[in-house]
Amino acid sequence: MYTEFYGLTGEPFLLTPDHKFYFDSTVHSQAMAHLSYGLSRGEGFIVITGEVGAGKTTIVKHLLTTIDADKIAAAHVVTTLLAGSELLRMVAAAFGIKDIPADKASMLLRLQRFFETLYRDGRRALLVVDEAQNLSIEALEELRMLSNFQVGNAAPFQCFLIGQPQCRDVIAHAVLEQLRPRGIASYHLGP
Repeated sequence: MYTEFYGLTGEPFLLTPDHKFYFDSTVHSQAMAHLSYGLSRGEGFIVITGEVGAGKTTIVKHLLTTIDADKIAAAHVVTTLLAGSELLRMVAAAFGIKDIPADKASMLLRLQRFFETLYRDGRRALLVVDEAQNLSIEALEELRMLSNFQVGNAAPFQCFLIGQPQCRDVIAHAVLEQLRPRGIASYHLGP
């Protein structure tokens, strides 16, 4: 009813985030700047946190529409209540890897070869994990291990962790001491 009255071409207040309605407010612009900085660095982890409804997923979807697919192969994972090996399977599927091996060692080798092939083709892999506050310590450790892959002196894999404020508490966990130094930028998306 109001779409006709106001002459709108789409419904603006749906529950599902729509990147077409992205508004570059001051805080959203800062979050995008952190993500863009991370992309320019091409390695490590970027952490963006914010309360429910702050626009995190909209920012992610907006970012994914701006990425040059000839340079970056991006994958977006939103299912995060998984054990470490289950998350690896989800990551492989998100990158479009077919016939994912059942055992973890073979799965890791497949991911490593995939990242190396991308890199040799002049591209790199970007994994965006939405709802990162739900990641287990084991799953975060698996992501850290993926960041160990190298081609020469370059990292073919990069990860953005997007989540609610509790995500920072999970990352601050003492067991993840080796993950924290790989974080190259962090931003909290305020109101």
